[in-house]
Amino acid sequence: MPPAALLLVLGAAVCHSTWNLLVKTEPRRLEIQSGALIVGTLLCAPVLFVYSLGEVPAVAWPVILVSGVLETSYVFALSAAYGAGDLSLVYPVARGVAPVLVAPLAVAFLGEHLSPQGLVGIVLVVVGIFASHGALGQGWAAARADRRGLGLAILTGVFICGYSLVNKLGVGLVPVPLYAFLVFLIDAALIHLVRWVRGGGALPIRRDAPWGRIVAVGVLMLTAYLAVLGAMVRAPVSYVVAARETSIVVAAVLGAVVLRERHSAVRIAGAVVIFAGLCVIALAR
Repeated sequence: MPPAALLLVLGAAVCHSTWNLLVKTEPRRLEIQSGALIVGTLLCAPVLFVYSLGEVPAVAWPVILVSGVLETSYVFALSAAYGAGDLSLVYPVARGVAPVLVAPLAVAFLGEHLSPQGLVGIVLVVVGIFASHGALGQGWAAARADRRGLGLAILTGVFICGYSLVNKLGVGLVPVPLYAFLVFLIDAALIHLVRWVRGGGALPIRRDAPWGRIVAVGVLMLTAYLAVLGAMVRAPVSYVVAARETSIVVAAVLGAVVLRERHSAVRIAGAVVIFAGLCVIALAR
């Protein structure tokens, strides 16, 4: 990967794992994420003084809409996964599934080349995912909770794969800042629409909402998104998505140190193996 792309991806990884921690530690997860998307949209809105909507080609609008739908689905799946499982289980699996799916699909549909070294990295990621899940909690109730969290984490990874591939197409059609603004706008609108319908007309964000956390998540979310899109302009999406998942180890450490989550050495080892696989993929040619 070009050094500039790698730096962007590493910065995105730190931002992403941090806002995931903030979301995990707050019971009003959907409220925080929906509010954060509004914050991100507002922060990105000044791009309209630089770029015109007329610069968006007709072929790009379906791409932007599909990305918005997939990323909205990702938010709901992620919130449900965090409600069912530990950060140290959900985050590695959700983020680890994505490069496993993205790599072959990028080769098949985007014409990207996957080296033998990249294949080795993918195998390591798969092994790490199974190792992470091998450490189920004690008792049937804990095992059932982990299984539900695992299923939702895998679903989240599928959505990550989908919007990553779509975004790779999008940044080739629309300037990155304008593309980010439009996708954030669609995300915010769709999430608030769904929450409004499900709530029977209730306001999606209340006056007593944790606004400090909402703003922090919004800033981190937008920063991570812009960084990843910028990296996609400079490098193949297979490597960007893989290197991006260096946040897995950061999240595992945060889960243990900050959240005091109890997990076995096997789960920790699984996260480390995932990280090793992602490093191999990131360095592949």
